[in-house]
Amino acid sequence: MSFCPSHACLHIPGQQVILPLEKALAALLACARPTEQTLRLPLLEADGRVCAADIFASLSQPPFDRAQVDGYALHSADIAQARPDCPVTLPVSQYLYAGGGPGAPLPPGQAARITTGAMMPPGADCVMWQEETTADENSVTVRHSLTPGRNCRPCGYDVAVGQPLARRGDVLHSGTLGLLAGQGHIHAHVFDKPTASMLASGDELCPPGRPLSEGGIYNISGTLLGIRLQNLGARVLRMETCADSYDRLRQHVEGMLGQSRLIITTGGVSFGPRDLISRLAEDLATRHGGRLLFRGLHMKPGAMTLGAAIGDSVLLGLSGNPVAAAAAFGLLAGPLIRKMSGRAHYGLKRLRGVMRNDFGSCRKDARRLMMARIEGFEVFMRPENGGIGQPALRDDYNCFVDIPAGCPPLRRGMEVDVILA
Repeated sequence: MSFCPSHACLHIPGQQVILPLEKALAALLACARPTEQTLRLPLLEADGRVCAADIFASLSQPPFDRAQVDGYALHSADIAQARPDCPVTLPVSQYLYAGGGPGAPLPPGQAARITTGAMMPPGADCVMWQEETTADENSVTVRHSLTPGRNCRPCGYDVAVGQPLARRGDVLHSGTLGLLAGQGHIHAHVFDKPTASMLASGDELCPPGRPLSEGGIYNISGTLLGIRLQNLGARVLRMETCADSYDRLRQHVEGMLGQSRLIITTGGVSFGPRDLISRLAEDLATRHGGRLLFRGLHMKPGAMTLGAAIGDSVLLGLSGNPVAAAAAFGLLAGPLIRKMSGRAHYGLKRLRGVMRNDFGSCRKDARRLMMARIEGFEVFMRPENGGIGQPALRDDYNCFVDIPAGCPPLRRGMEVDVILA
């Protein structure tokens, strides 16, 4: 039975359902089931994975009062009047090293030689840098004062017992995993990667590595989007190419159902006699449970995009044009994979940016979502004559500029709406 809730049914048989990007994405996300499989990974293998359970600190960090610099542990009151023309000299009564014990309580009027990371002696409340002192084996001379707590950290200063270190749905990174290591953990409990498969349709398509037939082209989108699926955190199970045969397409997609939470097709989503994906999606949804959500987007490029829920899987039908396919993929597949990965936050992120070059090709009849690169708040778009295939094939593009229908040409210095990829 389909996971897709009944209110997500947007398809009316015999009608062409074309949605704005935001409504199409909401319909897809309503039908996307987060992965339930979890596993324990060594910390070094958990970077970038999604935390599967809340994790709380069981140890304080630091676990004791600790020196932050090499120098001399002191009572701040003993050096309150120290200055260059009136230094204070104190006897050194003990030597403390990282990994050793706290030593004896430090009486007022005495100093303890101490190294970075060593336990503070009871009574001391600051550490003077060794380079700010003059010392011999038995005494140390100090020429300025310190406030209490300077150059030392009390127990629990960085992490207190019971403090959350990671929440279910957080993406683990080196800092978080370092905190877990500091608690003695060697594994992290993470969600398994969501599974995905890809099917490129078209009589003209030839898989790379095979002889190219007359009139044929090699399949670009399979490799392009397959790598991007992996980079998003999916496990790609199958990547296949199929001719424009309904029965063969059905066999391929049915073979992917049950294995893959996300199925992506390229080609066959327009309205020609050999555009079979929308019919296939409706038939499979009827057979396995689900519904066709939409079969077009109010945007360019990527207008010819289809979405469907089939059983427990989501099918995303993309254009056979690599530029259009990459645009719709970047806007729809990212949030889908993030939700299926178990992430707590998975929607599109928006911000305002400032154009750093001109872009003069703005259509009056349609909203455009153009690939671009953002650095800070500066937005760089390809030149108008940069080549139609270039945006989809560049990995330094990390956002889309949202250009409303009827917008005048964009000029350097203009503010624009940006959707992060």
